[in-house]
Amino acid sequence: MDAVPSPAEVARRQSPEIGPVTDGHAEALRTFAFFPYRGPKSTPGTLQPAELGRRAWDDTLRSLAALAEAEEWTGSTPTNRPLPILDSFLRYTHRRLVMEDKISVTVDGEYAASNTGLLTPHAEEIFGFYQRNQHEDAQHWFFVGWVPESNRELLRHFDEPPQMAEYVTSASELVYDWRRELKLAYDHILGDNIDRFPAEMVEQPLRARQALDSAINLTLRRVRRNHKLVIPQWYPKLGEAGAQFLMPLDLTGDGTADLALVVSAIGDRAYRGHTVLTLDMAYTNARLVARPDSDWLAPSAAPNPAMDEAFAAGEAAGDSLL
Repeated sequence: MDAVPSPAEVARRQSPEIGPVTDGHAEALRTFAFFPYRGPKSTPGTLQPAELGRRAWDDTLRSLAALAEAEEWTGSTPTNRPLPILDSFLRYTHRRLVMEDKISVTVDGEYAASNTGLLTPHAEEIFGFYQRNQHEDAQHWFFVGWVPESNRELLRHFDEPPQMAEYVTSASELVYDWRRELKLAYDHILGDNIDRFPAEMVEQPLRARQALDSAINLTLRRVRRNHKLVIPQWYPKLGEAGAQFLMPLDLTGDGTADLALVVSAIGDRAYRGHTVLTLDMAYTNARLVARPDSDWLAPSAAPNPAMDEAFAAGEAAGDSLL
């Protein structure tokens, strides 16, 4: 029996009418394409390039949020960026699409399109639509706009719509198997990330370990009765090995999650819990795979600053390129 193809292999089998499956695209979205400012015409001449780029990106985010199904993209954690959850979702989705070679380009190289993974309120898929940039020494693509699958220009240039990003190769990777043994990397969790624990435990590592063990035992008992309690996530820096799980940890015993334990499969028989994330960090990672359907992980999160650092240099440069 033939092996089940991976998402990347499926992507490479796209119809030739779509154009060549591309590689070599910039992983940072705003280095991949120039996003123009479409605000008041009197404004651009009075702004520095960096500020103009920031406003252009803000408008880009807001226009997508307006086109898509209603969803909480802001979160409750203060941030100087509008719609920070959507911001991270878009950039990491683009990175995944580049990894999977799922950005479609027309045969003549004039147009490109990518699947955002979002839907309109009427369940139409939403795509990023791009045209080849006419300016030299700039991003290769110029952002035309977010468009639904029924858009006339999208249908004219692409016989088949671009595919969504995928983060797992089988449905089984979305479900935590409580039968596997779970091993914890205590040195990293309690040594390197103790500052993420509740304040009263930061200076008491022994107490933190006891709370950690107790929280995990409680969660595992609950997981046997509700597998949806453990949520899949994807961490971009790990590439193809980035599919993981997030397990809630009630460290203080008040009935709510304080942190999320990141769990990865090791072979076919065990899991490794290797770090803990704040709920802010966890939601951003989980939203890439799917909108979390769980009471313990709500969209009250801001993006993970540590994850954003890898994009900062390239995207800052992209702000000022035309």
